[in-house]
Parts: sequence; C-alpha cells; structure tokens
Amino acid sequence: MSSQRSSRTSVSRSRRAANNNYQKLSKTLCEKLAKLCLDYDTQVYFLAYRNGRFSGFVSTDKAGQPWIPPDQETLGKFYPAPVMKSPGQCYRTSPRQRESWCNLNTDYN
Repeated sequence: MSSQRSSRTSVSRSRRAANNNYQKLSKTLCEKLAKLCLDYDTQVYFLAYRNGRFSGFVSTDKAGQPWIPPDQETLGKFYPAPVMKSPGQCYRTSPRQRESWCNLNTDYN
C-alpha cells in the first residue's frame, strides 16, 4: 500500500512541477511578446492549447482593439508566402528538443 501511495505522490509532484514550469514559461513568453509588440511595432497573435484549455496573447492597435490575424486564404495571396516554422526548425532549440519535435508529424515547411 505504501509503494502505491509513494508512486501516486511522485506522479502528483511531477505533474505539479510540469504545471509550474509551464506557467513560468508562459508568463515569460507573454512578456517577450509584449516587448516585441511595443519595441518593434509588431502585431502578434499567439494561441496555445494544453490540458483542455486555451491560453493566448493578442496584440492591440492604438485604439486598444485586438488584432485579428488574416485567414489562410488571405495568407496565400501574400508574396513571398509567410514562413511557418516548427519548433524543430528554430535555431535556439537543443538537439534533444529538436529530435523530439522532428519525430512528430507536422505540416510545417
């Protein structure tokens, strides 16, 4: 019985640690996206889905209205076409992260 209890405790600790790490990383990402918007006059729309919940970041225009990104059809009309990158294609990912992301089936260029 005690081994089952300790196993359950270690699972809950690791889940709590993963949630804490996710919250810290999300907060840092939102701060960096806000800096990107303010310092470089950039429009950003970011959406993440984890554990059945969506979280996101949307930049606003000078009037305070949220920016709405273009749909896929509109993006297809741009030349050159926007480059969509997977996490494995980002230059700052570690080899371990790159390997895990490259093993996923993605539709990115």
